Amino acid sequence: MQSQHTSSTGKIEFQVFSGRLGKIFSNLSIVFLILSFCGVLSFVTTAMVVLIGFTLIILSIGTIFVFIPNYWNNLMTASTITVKISEFFFENFLIFISCVILFSILSFIFLKLDKQEKHSSRIILSSIVIVITIISIIVFASEVIK
Repeated sequence: MQSQHTSSTGKIEFQVFSGRLGKIFSNLSIVFLILSFCGVLSFVTTAMVVLIGFTLIILSIGTIFVFIPNYWNNLMTASTITVKISEFFFENFLIFISCVILFSILSFIFLKLDKQEKHSSRIILSSIVIVITIISIIVFASEVIK
């Protein structure tokens, strides 16, 4: 009789643990989704750095070169650094996106195993993350193939 009680307690503890693990995987999938989109966002950041640099030159009518003698080199160094960051994120896009898929699927599975608490919003979030990931893979693949 006592063995049934321990097995049901273990089963309940596993369900609670799987719910917590599902939440952790859900959070990790969101983090990796953000990391996968950082490549695109960092290219935008590079363009913004150059745009702001040229805007300062135009607005100051070139006097910025008098106040900051090494301005052009500083601007080019900043844009070079942002390009390197962009390349890192773009080269590792497939790694980040595969982690998103893995963690989203694991989150979905573990949240479904928890029968003690409903995780409807997290399950919907994991499903949305998977759809966004599939769309971004299609877009990435169509750009690479061209």
